Amino acid sequence: MRTFPALAACAASALLLAGCGTFQDNTGTDNTDGSSGQQAQPTVDPDDDFQPLAVNMVAHSGTHFPNGVDGAIFGCSDTLVSVSTVPIEAETPEEHTAAAIEFLLDDSQYYHGDPAVTNSLTLSETLELSNIEVDGDEVNVGLTGDVVIRGECEAYRIQAQLYGTAASTAGTENVNITVNGTELDDVLGVDPFDTSQVFARDAE
Repeated sequence: MRTFPALAACAASALLLAGCGTFQDNTGTDNTDGSSGQQAQPTVDPDDDFQPLAVNMVAHSGTHFPNGVDGAIFGCSDTLVSVSTVPIEAETPEEHTAAAIEFLLDDSQYYHGDPAVTNSLTLSETLELSNIEVDGDEVNVGLTGDVVIRGECEAYRIQAQLYGTAASTAGTENVNITVNGTELDDVLGVDPFDTSQVFARDAE
């Protein structure tokens, strides 16, 4: 497997959320189109090495969003939503996926926006990305450190964020994630996450 020594360790921590394709952004960036009030998606040149990251965060069950929120329902009836960041330079699928995972790991802010989506990885301060490999239709992610689990619902959120982000960024449902050599699902004590949910809306 290809090892990434703190890829974008400083860049990922400096990234700002640029908006979300599923609900009104409250991070200070105006990405709406004036006529509908819906989020306007940025135009991305597929040949440009600078691309926004699509990271997955969680809208807790019962959270009300004025314009609604779309995403996969999982765990404790929470919703997994895709949030875009400002563009980051990444030349390969490994670098792009690594940067997305490291964004979640380096993020120090649990709540984002109002109403808020959350990042449960902020609790696991020693968790680090040690290696990643995108091989055809499979992505393998190796993490080291300790996963901090604050209840069953947080375990599901950590699982969904990591598997969902790796799947959507690498563009494959086949995702393997380990922590210190042990499957993440076993570390969390939860059943496997169905990554096909991440792509279900695209197929509609």
